[in-house]
Order: sequence, then C-alpha cells, then structure tokens
Amino acid sequence: MDKPSFEIDNRTFWRLAAASVAVLVPLNATWYAWGRQLPGSHPVYMIIGSAVYFGLLRWLTGIRFRDLSKESRFVVVSSIVLLSVFLISGRSNTYATTIERFVPEGSRIPLLAFAYFATCSVALRLAVPYLLVRFKLRQPPREYGYAVRGVHRMRWAYFGLFLVMIPLVLWASTLPDFQAQYPQARGLIRGNEISLRFFLLYHAAYFLVFLSGESLWRGYMTFGLGRDLGITALPWMVMMYGVGHYGKPILEVNASVIAGFVLGYLALRHRSFVLGAVLHWSVALTMDLAVLSQRGLTWH
Repeated sequence: MDKPSFEIDNRTFWRLAAASVAVLVPLNATWYAWGRQLPGSHPVYMIIGSAVYFGLLRWLTGIRFRDLSKESRFVVVSSIVLLSVFLISGRSNTYATTIERFVPEGSRIPLLAFAYFATCSVALRLAVPYLLVRFKLRQPPREYGYAVRGVHRMRWAYFGLFLVMIPLVLWASTLPDFQAQYPQARGLIRGNEISLRFFLLYHAAYFLVFLSGESLWRGYMTFGLGRDLGITALPWMVMMYGVGHYGKPILEVNASVIAGFVLGYLALRHRSFVLGAVLHWSVALTMDLAVLSQRGLTWH
C-alpha cells in the first residue's frame, strides 16, 4: 500500500483511538440494555459509530468525510451495507426462523444452520469484498491484505498472542454466559454425547467464518480506509467490529476492542489478514474444547 494520503501524527491517533473507545464501550452497553429491541439495530449502531468516528476525525484533524478519496468513501459505505445484510439475514437464527421450515425433516442434520451461516459469511464478508476490490476499485487484492506470501515473518507475534489468550479463554469458559454461547453449533450435542465427525466438520466451516471475517475487518475495511488514513483507520474498523459482536457475551464484545486494534495493527504491519484468521480460529477452538470438557460429554 502506498503512503497514506493524510499525514496524522501518533499523538492525534492515540487521542482519536481513546475518544472512540470512550464512546464505543457505553454504546455497547446501550445495545444490551435496550438497543437490541429495536428493529434493524445493527445498521443503526454502525451508522452511529461511523458518525462518531468521522466527527472525531474532523474535530481532531480537520479531515472531513468528503475530503477522503472516492475509494475510501466507497469502502466505508459498502462495508456498512455488507455487514448489515450479513448481521440481519446471514446468521444461524435466520435459517432457523425462515428457511428450516422448507427443509424436509429427514434431511435436517445438526450442521445445516451453521453451514448457512458459514456460507453467508464467506459470500458477504470475503467473496463480495474481494470482487469489489478486483473489479470495482480495480486494485490488486494483495493491497487489501489478500496475501499469503511472507506472512510467516510475523508468526511468532501471533503465536505469542495465542499463548497470552489461553489462560483468559480457560477462565472465560467457566462463566455461564460463555457456556451458554459455545459451541455455536448446538446441534452437535445429543444428550451427553457429541459427534467427533460433526465437530471436525463444524470447525472446518468455522475456520472459513474467521477467514471471511478477518478479510472484511482487517482486510477490506482496514486497508480500504487505511489507504487515506493509515493506522488512523483502525478506530473506525474497531467500532464496526464491536457492533459485529453484538449478541455475544458483553465481556467478549468489549474485549473485541483490544483484539481489533492489535490484529488491525499486525495486519497493516505485514500486509495480510491470514494469520489473524488462524489466531482467531485457534482461540475459538480452545474455547469450544474448554467448554465441552467441563460438561463431561462422551465423544463418539
């Protein structure tokens, strides 16, 4: 990626990041208090978060949204649209409430709802952004983090983060909110038994969910706005990332703020989101295994 269009000093970045987080954390709390009751609440919160970020950006730097390049403005708007469609109609509960009724009972296997979720995730968070980069923005996909070559240079940083996360995940797995949330494919468990075959299939699909998620957050959003703002694009991505976690335990939602900044910074450093997906999936696998181990289930 070329040098950012706007020069913003480190002090201003930290002020913008701190102000964004100061707004995001209480904004998260309002969604869990009453915002979730509003129809279409995810798009509303993304628009509010974006308005706050770009308002702070103008206040601290004088840069207005219209001052950004056409490419960056397109990335912001298209990201909100894609994420809104995904959060409203691409999750497992959409399958359960609107699609499952059309599936013959004899064909309903435990992973269908999660397979729907994974398919929508790959389509809306990876495939469509990739196509937009390639054919609408006419940029090389590697400029948006779609790159594998050379990512091994940062592998120790990601491995170190995984080691740091292990005790936190093991602790969180003992909390009722996390035990109720994970694993996300609840149909894997029948009584006191869990299918190893379905669990492996579930996590293969789960990796695609994380790969597509990282391609949107740390790829399309981070590099797209980063072409103009560099690292200063991270607070906006983190605000959108937080909204994308709504519905999960509030502790995880607020922790995603830290994770978003760290993974976004690393992606910008080595020009790829791929290792972020591997780390994200590894943490999720650890969480699932930790939760399941506490239930005394039998694998078959």
